[in-house]
Amino acid sequence: MIYIETQSLDAAFHFSLEEYIVRHYPWDEKVFMIWQTNKCAMLGSYQIAETEIDLKYAKSEGIAIVRRSSGGGTIYTDPGAFLFTVIQPKSDESYPLDIAKSEVAAPVVDALRNMGIPAKLEGRNDILVDGKKVSGLAQYTRHGRICTHGSLLYETDLETLVRVLRVDDDKIRSKALRSIRSRVTNIKEHMDRDCSRGQFREQLKRNLFSGQKVRELTLTEFDLTQIDSIYREKYGDPSWTFTQSPKFSFHNSKRFAGGKVEVYLDVEKGLVSSCSIRGDFLGVAPISALEDGLEGIMFQRKDFTEALEDISLQQYLGNITIDELLSCFFE
Repeated sequence: MIYIETQSLDAAFHFSLEEYIVRHYPWDEKVFMIWQTNKCAMLGSYQIAETEIDLKYAKSEGIAIVRRSSGGGTIYTDPGAFLFTVIQPKSDESYPLDIAKSEVAAPVVDALRNMGIPAKLEGRNDILVDGKKVSGLAQYTRHGRICTHGSLLYETDLETLVRVLRVDDDKIRSKALRSIRSRVTNIKEHMDRDCSRGQFREQLKRNLFSGQKVRELTLTEFDLTQIDSIYREKYGDPSWTFTQSPKFSFHNSKRFAGGKVEVYLDVEKGLVSSCSIRGDFLGVAPISALEDGLEGIMFQRKDFTEALEDISLQQYLGNITIDELLSCFFE
């Protein structure tokens, strides 16, 4: 396994580094990274910033806003949080969500338990401690590789987290929760002795890498130049981060066990001229291929059903079913 550690606290830099590895690195070895950020709100790939983040508050508090290439919901991190990335080859037989749980989340949970923290994996992508969330995972596949990344709340400012994130009222009701603050916690609160951030990071690495052959990689000037190119063309570009709300004449949203789905259609003379699908579902492939498959057809349930039957929906929407997606268009 290859381990990469940088001194950067820029989330957009790390997303650019991930994509550089996914696009260009020739190894078949697993790549692991542990990293931190400045104050930052991270949008899922298919979310709209204005609906997920209090932009005025973020600006006043100097909170950076970035968009990642994976699905899932918006999270908040700061120097008190740790993030981890695992990049590995994807086989034709592998289902990314299974890999996320068995090869990424499970080792993290085991490492935390070895440190005396009663962590467990629950739901579609969460790691909990004493019933409260400390981590969520998301992933994407490109170029024959799977990139899985997640966060660990260690001593994050949870009051800022609550202020900057706009939580869907339906999501709160569906989980019978009064607020987001009631379902998140910091790992540090559950440790039996005081531990600095640096000490926690070293303990986490030691437990994660126990019994494995790990070589640490230092990025070269060539690597950094290529990463900077991706940064400028994508993750550091406001036009990537602040995707505009789609044009639509039909709009609907629903929340399912597999996440929220929000659909926007522009319909002209009964034909779908444009389709946009947004939400916090955990697909791993670019949603544009699914959207394209629904354009140019009649806005009728029969036509949508026939179009979707030829599409492998799981790669785009995770655990959202065809019937659930259809219900967003035809209640």
